Amino acid sequence: MDGFVHSAELAARRTSAAARDTNVQDGRPRASLNRPSAPASQPPRPVPRQPAAAPSMANDEVEQLAASCNSLDELARTLDAFDACPLKRTATQLCFADGLPDAHVMIIGEAPGRDEDEQGRPFVGRSGQLLDKMLACIDLDRSSDDPARSAFISNIVFWRPPGNRKPSTSEVVMCLPFVRRAIELAKPRIVIAAGATPAQALLDTPTGITRMRGSWKKITVGNGEIDVMPTLHPSYLLRSPEAKRFAWRDLLAVKAKLLAM
Repeated sequence: MDGFVHSAELAARRTSAAARDTNVQDGRPRASLNRPSAPASQPPRPVPRQPAAAPSMANDEVEQLAASCNSLDELARTLDAFDACPLKRTATQLCFADGLPDAHVMIIGEAPGRDEDEQGRPFVGRSGQLLDKMLACIDLDRSSDDPARSAFISNIVFWRPPGNRKPSTSEVVMCLPFVRRAIELAKPRIVIAAGATPAQALLDTPTGITRMRGSWKKITVGNGEIDVMPTLHPSYLLRSPEAKRFAWRDLLAVKAKLLAM
């Protein structure tokens, strides 16, 4: 049995025991009380130079810019030159997409992390490794050239937030027209919204991911509707492995819908 499935089943059996174990210490060393005294006088520290403010753009201008892109390559080039999102000032590079653009399944995560920021590809760190195992459980592989067996992967924002923090509402709003245009151009049959931030943004709802997950939704993109499965983000599953059983149910629902198409 696949490692992800096996760990999901083990996690389900351990949930009740883990809930009782609430007296775990973090194991961090205590700070030393014998700190050397500071010199009597120190030269003033230089003030870090702040990056220039990003040029402002109205939401309708951003939507028009996204709508003007006629291919995913053009959309990526437009984003690379796009300076209105503040995240670009602190990120290393654009992190647009990975996988096969023609894939029947498109996955939208939250935001790039450190590894993604360095490589310019979404889901390449620990969360990405778990995502690959999850996809393998339903016979999908982002490296496949077969649209029926591959996946196209992106995020709801395209630049790493400082310190891997959650993207702000304004940052998500700034990137959302490009995400929706990417979905429209890729034309997937199913979108998996991995995590609360992409699910809430795509579905325009404040509902939490634990209430949304596992239930099929629809979004209107262009002239058609696309099925959306909200599910838990792999980073959450790494922190809470007992929740893998819920993600497994969501993946089985995705597989069943693909087979029925």
